[in-house]
Amino acid sequence: MSKRRLDGEKTKQHIVEKATELFSQKGYSATSIEDICQATGASKGSLYYHFKNKEQLFLHLLEKQYNEWVDLWQEKEKEFETSIDKLYGLAAFFLEDFLSHPLKKAGEEFSGSQLADPVILEQVLEMLGSTYTLYTSLFQEGIDRGEFAPCDPEEMAMILEGLLNGMINVGYQMDDERLHALLKRSIDVLLHGIVAK
Repeated sequence: MSKRRLDGEKTKQHIVEKATELFSQKGYSATSIEDICQATGASKGSLYYHFKNKEQLFLHLLEKQYNEWVDLWQEKEKEFETSIDKLYGLAAFFLEDFLSHPLKKAGEEFSGSQLADPVILEQVLEMLGSTYTLYTSLFQEGIDRGEFAPCDPEEMAMILEGLLNGMINVGYQMDDERLHALLKRSIDVLLHGIVAK
């Protein structure tokens, strides 16, 4: 790799680190390109060389966060023997990541303000596509092992995604312990239903 390209990668990484700090502290809307330039010491030209605009920079941060999440989950998943245990583990891991991630507030703000843009929505949905792949493979594994009844694993992946995000939304005002318990209960309901036997 040439020195110029190496310097460019270092600059990009520096922008990513400082932008993450700013978005975490100030939120998405309150962070301006000028703030990012000031924090990084980069010119607007340099910033725009790496990222077309603030939205694309934030999408890059979300994608980086998402890829790290997938890698961490794939490592964590090895701790669980059964598909049922993996499902509970995945829900807890999802919640822990949401509660502790520095871009949590800014991500919610971004979702509320930017997903009306069809181009950005398409990019976010593309990113989330591999989440569905991960969930689908978990359900398929459970079906193959005889732990889950025969079902459409892709449908179940969508249901799980809705359940996890829905629990985050309704549990927003709850303390962490209550939210963990409620999320575990929601997986119980997903697995066993509420119909009297």
